[in-house]
Amino acid sequence: MTINLKFKRFFIVALSSGFSFFAMAGNEENNHLPPEATVAEATTPFWDLPHLEKSFIDVTPDDRNDGIPVGKLGIDGGNKETIVKLAQEISNGKHGSYDSLLIAHKGKLLFESYYLRGRVNLPHFQASATKSYTSLVLGRAIQLGYLTMADLHKPLVHFLKDLDPTKFVKGTEKITLHKALNMRSGIRISDQKRSELQENPDQLKGQGLIQTYLENSAPITAQSQSYLYSWDQDLVMQVIEAVVPGSAGNFIKNELFDKIGITNYHWKAGISGLPEAGAFASMTSRAMVKLGNLIINKGQLNGEQLISTDYITKATSGITQTTADWQPENYLYGYFWYQLDITVGDESYDTKLAWGGGGQHIIVIEELDLVIAITGHDGTDSIMTEISKVVLPAFAQNSVTMNVRNKNQDGFPAIESRYLGQKAPGMIPELFAPGIVSTEDHLETQVVFLPDMTEFSFARSGGEYGESTLFFMEYKGHSWRRKSVPLAEIDSYKERFHPSYKELNSLEPFKDIPIRGGMLSAKGTYYFYVLDPDGSGHMSYSRLINGKYEKPRKMSNAINRGKYIAHPFIAPDESYLMWDAEKEDENRPDVYISFRMKDGSWGTAINMGNKINTPVFEQRPRVTPDGKYLTFWRGYFKTREDGSRYILGDPYWVDAQIIEDLRPKQ
Repeated sequence: MTINLKFKRFFIVALSSGFSFFAMAGNEENNHLPPEATVAEATTPFWDLPHLEKSFIDVTPDDRNDGIPVGKLGIDGGNKETIVKLAQEISNGKHGSYDSLLIAHKGKLLFESYYLRGRVNLPHFQASATKSYTSLVLGRAIQLGYLTMADLHKPLVHFLKDLDPTKFVKGTEKITLHKALNMRSGIRISDQKRSELQENPDQLKGQGLIQTYLENSAPITAQSQSYLYSWDQDLVMQVIEAVVPGSAGNFIKNELFDKIGITNYHWKAGISGLPEAGAFASMTSRAMVKLGNLIINKGQLNGEQLISTDYITKATSGITQTTADWQPENYLYGYFWYQLDITVGDESYDTKLAWGGGGQHIIVIEELDLVIAITGHDGTDSIMTEISKVVLPAFAQNSVTMNVRNKNQDGFPAIESRYLGQKAPGMIPELFAPGIVSTEDHLETQVVFLPDMTEFSFARSGGEYGESTLFFMEYKGHSWRRKSVPLAEIDSYKERFHPSYKELNSLEPFKDIPIRGGMLSAKGTYYFYVLDPDGSGHMSYSRLINGKYEKPRKMSNAINRGKYIAHPFIAPDESYLMWDAEKEDENRPDVYISFRMKDGSWGTAINMGNKINTPVFEQRPRVTPDGKYLTFWRGYFKTREDGSRYILGDPYWVDAQIIEDLRPKQ
């Protein structure tokens, strides 16, 4: 059997530690009840547990009064025949060595099965799924006010007061919780050096572990702060220990697991004395279902917000591309959670995943209101193939993809789902879709919606995305998902969002004009701009009269002021025009607007003010097709260690009322 690198490392460590669990014995006489560990099995190392004599497969799970409502597979959702067939194949060893498969739909446990070393009351090792649980612990600390979302972007050493900064390697201040949470701390210590350091465990107690990391790492640079699946979870657990009252271990028990009703678990302490943040937690399969339900309910349980919704959304979003050789190419990484899209027929489902080596999975698909919990000890761990082929289709068929239980739970109108579930902005611009569209350390361009608002596009560049990667999103079944476009169709598809007007520009009135870009009004009037290398240029327009475009007319000096006049947005009724340009005395662009006067002329250009324009630079204004929000792009320079500069930036949005507030009274 081939063992992947991730599982092999855990497998060796688990054997050497004599991995064992503690659980209460149960009643084995009722054949309908799931298998429970005997007293002897409860203290037996996992790898010595006897296999079940017979697999347990149940489509009407027993109510164990553990806080998990139960239902019936097929009646309360799902295709019973296909799920049972898969369970029988797992029982026969067709798909590898797995110990349990549980499925919950719309909050109810509909299917429960155990194989091999699986027992309903026996906590199962979680391997690297422990990282995902560490992330939830941090989210609980944020919900209780011991940290804030803004703290995620502060230097991590700010929270660790027992460190000696005089011994840090260069660049340590670049490490933030945000970067540690998606494996981009930049700490680089060879395996050989790490082994040498562990020979002196006393120096690794408490914050000594982090002190040792920061003394022995290579310098932290922009280049080293790329994704590397390593030991960054230790940094996060140290911060939890530093900010919560008491110990991190007690906080996990009292403020998270007790609240959820998870009491039968084990979480091993590491060499630092703190709970191991990357592995060595163990819990029952039903406890995994509870954690999955917490994710699908955006951190809420029985009306109480246990974990910040903002944190849950960020943690389970795809922030960075995974690059380890054993990680599938379509997996993205959030805050110790994976995100991927699983395609079923013509539909694509946004999937959140806690994943541990050997087959530990909590799979959450909000669109289907579906939670899947799996445990195993399989070296190849290929069960996700069957989840995609069998389980998702069993629930996707004839399923309403909108999560009805959570629809509009934040009190906003249903139209807000068209904006990726975000809270509508007010009169102060906000980042558009942080963590989804707008991400740290990348440059994201303007978001462009199609007129019916069922699709939008944006581009991302920098880091693993190279010069530019174009993203297309589509709205289906009341939810957004990425749209895959064949490479051969990219150019024509892109044209829908960013028309090049090649045919228009070839017409007689325009063919000798070096047009850089433009936009058509609803009346067909063509507003376009010309830019010369020295920054000079102008805005012009051409009306469509009797099916033909007239000779272009240069717009007045009221609009053609400054340098690099570009990116026009014309209101559908041509009542106002927005664009960006550099002031004559400043080397940065601002957004401007001009309103059409009663006599048909254009009013003086109005700088859109300090709510839109800041000391950095703003460009590409555009109003959403429904007329509700103004979007624009805000960019800024960052400096590399060698002194060279590069540009980052993100799309922002604000209530379109800001336009009306600038309209002159006539």
